[in-house]
Amino acid sequence: MKILTLLLGVLTAVYSKPNFVIIVGDDIGWNDFGFHGSNQIPTPNIDALGYNGVFLNHLYTQPTCTPSRAALLTGRYPMKMGLQGTPIKAGEDRPLPNDIETLPMKLKQLGYKTHLVGKWHLSSARRKDLPTARGFDSHFGYWNGYIGYFDHFISQNVNNATPPLSGLDLHDDIKPQWQYRNQYVTDMFTKKALEVIDKHNVKKPLFLMVAHLAAHTGANGTELGVPDLNYTRRTYSHITNPMRQRLADVVNRLDNSVGQIVKKLSNRGMLENTVILFFSDNGAQTIGLYQNHGSNYPFKGLKFTLLEGGVRGSAVLYSPMLYKKGYVNNNLMHLTDIYTTFICLAGGSVDYDVDGIDQWPTISYDFPTPRHEVLLNIDELEGYSAIISKGGRYKFLNGSYQAGIYDGAYGETGRNGTVPPYNIQGIIRSPVNEAIKSLSKQQPLTPSRIIQIRQQLDISHCNGKTRTRDSPCLRECLFDLWEDPCETENLNTTLPYVVKLLKQRLNSYINELVPERMYPVDLSSNPRFYNNTWCTWLDDGQCYKTM
Repeated sequence: MKILTLLLGVLTAVYSKPNFVIIVGDDIGWNDFGFHGSNQIPTPNIDALGYNGVFLNHLYTQPTCTPSRAALLTGRYPMKMGLQGTPIKAGEDRPLPNDIETLPMKLKQLGYKTHLVGKWHLSSARRKDLPTARGFDSHFGYWNGYIGYFDHFISQNVNNATPPLSGLDLHDDIKPQWQYRNQYVTDMFTKKALEVIDKHNVKKPLFLMVAHLAAHTGANGTELGVPDLNYTRRTYSHITNPMRQRLADVVNRLDNSVGQIVKKLSNRGMLENTVILFFSDNGAQTIGLYQNHGSNYPFKGLKFTLLEGGVRGSAVLYSPMLYKKGYVNNNLMHLTDIYTTFICLAGGSVDYDVDGIDQWPTISYDFPTPRHEVLLNIDELEGYSAIISKGGRYKFLNGSYQAGIYDGAYGETGRNGTVPPYNIQGIIRSPVNEAIKSLSKQQPLTPSRIIQIRQQLDISHCNGKTRTRDSPCLRECLFDLWEDPCETENLNTTLPYVVKLLKQRLNSYINELVPERMYPVDLSSNPRFYNNTWCTWLDDGQCYKTM
């Protein structure tokens, strides 16, 4: 312990108040990144972040957008805030509780400048619910779950509303941004992120969160927009599914965004003192609602589920501050831990009731994690819940989302003979690797090291288990994730004592559950009342009303 304290003391002396940059992908599957073993979609910049830094191989998220963002920004399990269920709809008054200090609020108290570019999705009924009222100095982006890739509209079907509620959801703080129409959303958000970095006073620490639309479906929930469809078809002709070709282009352009952001940090001399985290907020939605043709292979389960395909996050972290670099971290982690880890790394402290744990010693030194379990969720309305315990070994599920509609094994393998080879030189020549290579203490990345780490990350063999579309966990399921990471064998009757223990642990959280708040979409939020723009409609006097 004395050695750990000494090491952390030296770290604090060298790096005072690091910059934090979080880049979030939306609905991107486990198998939609090159580093997990598929060659279908090149992600050289994200791959390079991990190969130079650390792959957080067991970072768990929530099953959908709103809960994951709530967990990240509050350090608390969403079920303690009534946000454990369906993502907030446009026109729904269901805000993040106002008595909770968010990550940007805590960092502002520590002297940080805080900025959000992209998606919010934690309510916009009132101005006090917006990002700039919850700790961010600025926000350029959208308030709801998704927008069009070019028109920046969200259209939503609502009972008793004809036509659907539809309007612009692109704002600079409160101001609608019509002038950006027809600009490709990923490029637009990248440009804004670069502007934030360019304008930042490097004498102050920076917290920048870039929450991309990619690869969530846009517009009316079905669009996967690309700038040049002919280019997409040519470049991804090895993929036979036309919509997955689009997804590949969308994800690759997101990867380009990561490269530009890291390069800008380097050019401004900020990379030396920055922690960069990239993760996807939940698994892909291969079929069904918001279907984006992503792949969670080899896992079962899609977005909305508590199976590995829904909640085992794809996450990489890079910082020159890491003591150990270029490795796979297999310790158990949860999104709530990012809240606590970043605040502690900035010299702050967290409240006693926060669920997140300071994981910096685990991430930086690969020390064993103090976390022994993760509550994946308790959704009392849908009637399903899950917990991982025993240091990450056993997972207990009680029930399934909508009778197991998304519990199957879906998604392309990306490992057939038609896919191109893994482009190792593309990773070495990527903007991310070039920027990192310029740092004085960084060991150069080699092809052999890339191959070695990638082999550790590719679990498509499922530990020799056969990947099947078993019946969903309509009642109780127990999986040994160490032996059976693809959740193929239900041990519910084989290990009754483990089931009993995990049920007790799951039930221990029930007393802390805040009932899920589900409200109908308020038809008075209809953008046609506000110049076809989504507005803070419950602050009606402050909106530009046209009807």
